[in-house]
Amino acid sequence: MTLPQLIVFGYLFFVAIGIALAAIGRLKPDLISPLGQILNFVMSHRITRIALFAVWWWLGWHFLVGVTVR
Repeated sequence: MTLPQLIVFGYLFFVAIGIALAAIGRLKPDLISPLGQILNFVMSHRITRIALFAVWWWLGWHFLVGVTVR
């Protein structure tokens, strides 16, 4: 297995884990909170909205704009 294939499989693994956790949260809300409840709780605080915006902006600037400006 080559390195690019390993990276792709790694990303797909994390996507599959995320989908599985979202499905478990929807089917068994007493075991894991559904994603909507978690997002409502996180987004109810102003500082977390600001921090999430700053992190998203930093990631976009460093990984998207940096590649296109060069």
